[in-house]
Amino acid sequence: MTGPHPPDPAQTDTLTLLGTGDSKGVPRFWCACPVCTEARGLDGRPGVNRRTRTATLLRSGARSALLDAGPDTHAGLARLPGPLVPDAVFISHAHNDHLLGLGDLLDYVRYADGRLRVYAPPEVVPQIAARFPYAFPAGGAGPVRPIPPQGVPVGEVTVRAFRVPHGANGHSHAYRLDRPARAGGEGWSAAVVTDAIGIPPELARTWLRGPGGAGLDTLLLGTSFEDESGAPLSGRSVYDVREALTLPWAQAAGQVVLTHLSHGVDVRRAGHLPPGWQYAHDDLTVPLAAATRPSAALAAGRPARPQQEP
Repeated sequence: MTGPHPPDPAQTDTLTLLGTGDSKGVPRFWCACPVCTEARGLDGRPGVNRRTRTATLLRSGARSALLDAGPDTHAGLARLPGPLVPDAVFISHAHNDHLLGLGDLLDYVRYADGRLRVYAPPEVVPQIAARFPYAFPAGGAGPVRPIPPQGVPVGEVTVRAFRVPHGANGHSHAYRLDRPARAGGEGWSAAVVTDAIGIPPELARTWLRGPGGAGLDTLLLGTSFEDESGAPLSGRSVYDVREALTLPWAQAAGQVVLTHLSHGVDVRRAGHLPPGWQYAHDDLTVPLAAATRPSAALAAGRPARPQQEP
């Protein structure tokens, strides 16, 4: 996994995490906790815990798409080594930390006469129109389209959205990414689940497993705090790291990247994460490919039985 420089041309499918913080970012501007203090850095250099709000750049060959557009999206795109206009933008829900960067993208369409496809779940489209009324002409088609059930192709990848529980915040949507197997190459499956808690098993079986019930090849999972067990469940809205480590569908994934991190997560303390798991950081590039599968027993979260001696 690499930083903000261009991905290896041989690796055609990647996710670049432009923003990996929770809704308030890190540091929180009013906070002097150890994580926020470290994130501020020294001598103008940010600490390793510096995190901006959510935006994820999917690349598949020559095509690209933004998965959400938080308030810091402009800065994230400006850090790329050259100009980039995504072929599509997807908005999962109408919370500020996933939506407000859309204003810059709509300005590109409105004032630079650019062309940009913007998608959102059908119920979210009118909420976006209420935030950006200037971009939605009266009596005409607006710039945001409903995501069709069959998904939207981005290069060789199909992007679909599915509804997930968001705890005290109602519900959100997550993204399912699939690249089918082609001649000469393996397919893969991935999910980006930034804002969810309490996903029921039947939903996980449908959306958070690969073909045949195997684990996903890649999972990006939101975990805002290391441990929120002391907080009332009724007031929470995102998994914590403690919970994520117990989720069967997360345990079965080939690689897991924990994102949407608040100042309640110090990425310098990652030694408790199992192999194949890591904390996200801004500009992290994650390759998307078929993972080496564990045995069926390990994928189900059970230790494999030792073989009998002959």
